[in-house]
Amino acid sequence: MAKVGKSRKAAADFAPRYSIAEWFGRDMIALSPGERQELGRIAAAQDEAGNLTGAPICPFLASFIPDAKCNKSGGVCSLRKYTPEGLPVEGGQVVTTCPTRFLQSVGPGESLFGWISGKMLDTTQFTVVKETPFLRRTSELQPLGTLVEARDASKPDKKAGRIDWILVNSETIKTGELEWCAVETQSLYFSGKEMRPEFDAYAKAPSPVLFPIFSRRPDYRSSGPKRLWPQLDVKVPVLRNWGKKVVVVVDRFFYSNMNALTDPSPRAKTDQERRENADVAWFVVDFDSKLNLMKGEVVFTTLDSSRMALNATEPLSKADFTANLRAVMDDAKRKNKVFRVSL
Repeated sequence: MAKVGKSRKAAADFAPRYSIAEWFGRDMIALSPGERQELGRIAAAQDEAGNLTGAPICPFLASFIPDAKCNKSGGVCSLRKYTPEGLPVEGGQVVTTCPTRFLQSVGPGESLFGWISGKMLDTTQFTVVKETPFLRRTSELQPLGTLVEARDASKPDKKAGRIDWILVNSETIKTGELEWCAVETQSLYFSGKEMRPEFDAYAKAPSPVLFPIFSRRPDYRSSGPKRLWPQLDVKVPVLRNWGKKVVVVVDRFFYSNMNALTDPSPRAKTDQERRENADVAWFVVDFDSKLNLMKGEVVFTTLDSSRMALNATEPLSKADFTANLRAVMDDAKRKNKVFRVSL
């Protein structure tokens, strides 16, 4: 048994692991050893709050805000799996870890927002508004008009105070009724050891792509049901009453972890017809072999369908639950879980 345990541990030690796919907007594979060391030094020098000194310009955010620098803790845009030889796993999906990563173009001459505007507003003339306040406090300690600040984007209740992006049909700006849609971009957290050991390792010397020191994985549960769903639950009902739609942008990995979304208009022949009966539109992006974004599906659906899809679970049948319950009670190794009481 001891030999089997050791062999399993050895296999786990050399199983592919997630690490940096893109660092400060650059493909990890395409970087030179010296460039990896330089970026490692920048990432390793961040303070405990994740603030970066000397961060390079973010190529994605800079497409909207000239010379905007990376503000992502550690500068990690995305993850992918690597073999012990430091090679990407063939066919492995790239996982977006920074929402700003979605701002890359999704095709020749077409921005993410241009794609969304065409589908949601039927126009190529649009204005983009970033982080618009959505909630206000009702506490007696705050004036009624005091807007909820979103200083800490890691906390869902704070983040729900703003809408990530709003796209406005420019032709309606001078009219009585603005035509617009809300856009939420959702990346993924990861669970496991923090990445500082990787930053330190790259900072020490020029090196090839290193096999990750620790195991980690994308954390869909924290990113979807725990993070995104509370935001939709707050925002969608209000915007629905205003006659506005909510767009959610996710990558292929995120979408593949969801349950299927229900089409509220299965007989509709056009996107405009599907959009009319939908609360939420899901825009899915893919990565090509060169880590460029590509357009994927657009799924129009309801708030309820989105909730069930994000939950990505379903109740056990009564028979399966009962069988599991009996197995726990009959397992001698589960004494710390089963307590027989007689009075």
